[in-house]
Amino acid sequence: MSVLERIDRKIRNMSAMLSRIGIDPAVLAQRPLGTIFTTSMRACLACPNGDICTAWLDQARGPIDHVPEFCPNGRRFDRTRMLVGVSGTMH
Repeated sequence: MSVLERIDRKIRNMSAMLSRIGIDPAVLAQRPLGTIFTTSMRACLACPNGDICTAWLDQARGPIDHVPEFCPNGRRFDRTRMLVGVSGTMH
């Protein structure tokens, strides 16, 4: 798999993980949450668990309550979900 294919897969994984926990990636990319988005993307790109993440996302269909332990963004996404809430807008 090429470098660009790995990056593409990780971006798709992060988008799927965010959607599954109820965070709209487009909302996360906007101010004032944009810093969280870029930090999360960097962590995802550097994560050695891309294959595990892809397999987990394929297996765990539908909404999830918590990001799995292997994800370096787990705590960050859980905290962000509290900020964003169900409406998708910042509280």
